[in-house]
Amino acid sequence: MNAVRFQRNFLTQVSDLSPFRQLLDLVPDVAFFMKDRDGRFVMHNRRSCEYCQVSHEWETLGKTDYDFFPKDRAALYVQGDQEVMRTGKPIVNAIAPAPEASDKMIVYSKVPVYGRNGRIIGVAGIHRIVEGLRGTPDWYGRFSKVIDHIHRHYADEIELARLARQAGVSQSQFERRFRQLLGASPGEYVLRVRINASRELLENTDRTIADIALAVGFYDHSHFTRTFRRHLSCSPKQYRLNHRQQQGA
Repeated sequence: MNAVRFQRNFLTQVSDLSPFRQLLDLVPDVAFFMKDRDGRFVMHNRRSCEYCQVSHEWETLGKTDYDFFPKDRAALYVQGDQEVMRTGKPIVNAIAPAPEASDKMIVYSKVPVYGRNGRIIGVAGIHRIVEGLRGTPDWYGRFSKVIDHIHRHYADEIELARLARQAGVSQSQFERRFRQLLGASPGEYVLRVRINASRELLENTDRTIADIALAVGFYDHSHFTRTFRRHLSCSPKQYRLNHRQQQGA
């Protein structure tokens, strides 16, 4: 059985999104949204509706961030949407002011939404409030740049002290806030990014395991294999084999 074809065949038969909506509504602290290319809302879960101060999703459909949030915050959200749709690249674990009128902050991620013709037709995203986090807006901006730096330079040696300096806080403050925001230490987060990058190379290239290990920032084959197995419960070699079997005719 071709696993990918099996999945696609089933999903093409799905005519009602209600089960997915129900599940999204059951996630208490995560807001979900989807917009078209003009920034108009096409989906919200319950938590996202609460931010818009409406009782039902239909009250948001066809409207934009500017209909619900302060102008400066709406402009910030739209800017991120447009970047994702223009580049086709997700924004992962960035920081921004919360939609509500407060000094709280959110951690958010956004991804492009593709149509049947392969073109980007919108953007979808999730975000959650970070409770108990205090700091200045300048620090949040610097922290977002630190996350971006990790995603751009994961294959290089990444020193915690340097990241803390980029964020403008002490190393102990940086570690504490990083874990509070992302639920992992900086070192653990870097490993996750490297493993995700290695998956793409395993799926789409014929490079050797040792070559991939070095390409994504591991010093040797064995360290890469141990880390990969810890995260995905299989070796890189087995992962590549499984993927190719799924893609095969």
